Amino acid sequence: MTTALTSRRLRLLLVPVALACALVAPAVASANKKLRVGFLDNAYVLSNPDLFWSEARELNVGFMRWDLQWKHVAPTKPRNPRDPGDPAYQWGETDRVVQRAVAEGLGGNIMFTLWATPKWASTTPKAKGVTATMPKLDAWRNFAYAAAKRYSGTYTPAGATQPLPRITAWEAWNEPNGYFALRPQFQNGEAVSPRNYTMLLNAMGKEINKALPFKPTIVAGALYKTGGGNSVNPITFMRGMKAAGAKFDVLSVHPYNKVAAKGVKDGASQSRTNPAYIAIGNLDAFVSLSNEIFGRKRPVWVTEFGWNTPAPGQKQTTVSFAQQAQFAQQSIAKMKQIPQVERLAWFLLRDDHPKPAGKWYTTGLIELDQEDKPSYGTWQKAARGLPGIG
Repeated sequence: MTTALTSRRLRLLLVPVALACALVAPAVASANKKLRVGFLDNAYVLSNPDLFWSEARELNVGFMRWDLQWKHVAPTKPRNPRDPGDPAYQWGETDRVVQRAVAEGLGGNIMFTLWATPKWASTTPKAKGVTATMPKLDAWRNFAYAAAKRYSGTYTPAGATQPLPRITAWEAWNEPNGYFALRPQFQNGEAVSPRNYTMLLNAMGKEINKALPFKPTIVAGALYKTGGGNSVNPITFMRGMKAAGAKFDVLSVHPYNKVAAKGVKDGASQSRTNPAYIAIGNLDAFVSLSNEIFGRKRPVWVTEFGWNTPAPGQKQTTVSFAQQAQFAQQSIAKMKQIPQVERLAWFLLRDDHPKPAGKWYTTGLIELDQEDKPSYGTWQKAARGLPGIG
């Protein structure tokens, strides 16, 4: 029997031919004209782009999230921060990913998530976990403008002969209702993160609209599943965004399970008017509540979720390989049934490298040694017929 690793090597030999075919093949018709599925996996697409894109075609990827972390792009303060050509900016990895993604046929279906404060831009640079601290608004505005200008479709970097591709969808921050991602969440007992986040969101949207010669899609939320402790419940957070005057086109959410083994049923027993957490099982309630809170129906994008599987030394909550496969298939099926859900980004395509503390991500459809998990095959079947590059 051919092993998964051997089959990957065979597929890798076919990458140039497959790429050429992908560029000329007609789009596959689908009964579902809205839902596109894909991945967030910065590490894998950078470390082995040929394998990543070979698998992306097999998995019918039609959407990609790219985590554009400010702290990596601008580790030192740019002298001319609104100029994407300032030498302090380090765009090289992002340039390569975007160029390859567009060549593969994903033009118009790539989303950038801007977040992670560099120390020089923080309002509290001496704080622990500085990348989660509220940034200086002027610095944030400048970064958003520079990023959008670079990926406007009209910007040609020094030494290049043609413009970089354009990015049409821009998500503001990552899980801003979580203490681990944006601080402060509370001040004097009041939830201030919704207001602070809305300032970041609206500032980003304004600057991106200035930089682009077309109307972009501004994505808001990237909401973590729950509140509690020092974090704000996602429903409360949305109400705070509304009160602060949030301006956006698409709402995004990360409906990870609270009880992993419940799969797509997790959250189903939660209150439909005041849920304590949002998972796949009550995603439809989240959509309904968002419509009520913001007073209109907007597209909803699931820009991150997944289930960890067991691995030696892994200390995070896991499900079995068979359960992950079942839940992946059921999740796609469920999202096909919610008309407002238009995008789904699974985290990750390939498992992360082990970490000393015993907590790393094994949510991939592929193990670190390139062996397919059962979820690889169920994803292929579930995504068949959806708009994609496969």
